[in-house]
Amino acid sequence: MMSDAIRNFLHYSYGYSMGVLWRNMNMEFDGGGVTFEQQTEEFFSMLRMLMEEGRLKLASDGVFADGDIDAQLGVLRRAWPSTRDQEDLDEDGFWFLTDAPFGLVWIAPEGDVWT
Repeated sequence: MMSDAIRNFLHYSYGYSMGVLWRNMNMEFDGGGVTFEQQTEEFFSMLRMLMEEGRLKLASDGVFADGDIDAQLGVLRRAWPSTRDQEDLDEDGFWFLTDAPFGLVWIAPEGDVWT
């Protein structure tokens, strides 16, 4: 079940990149005592839900990721930094630009939005 905080920020973040989603989640949880590990779990749960609903796919270099949802999220999770500040997983989001194995493709009736 998705938390109200996630539902709220997702409403205003549709179509944005993975880095922007993470940064918006940081702002939504700011001051709420949410640990990095809890936020990471919420983030991956949200990605899974969106993928299961057919609203989101993962891709790299113009090619959709191989495997089922578990396999795709497993690749992302293995690459995910172990701490909030590691590998620039911060407000600048350099990790998402340089080291993330995938970007997001939003699936909409009007067409796909590659980020």
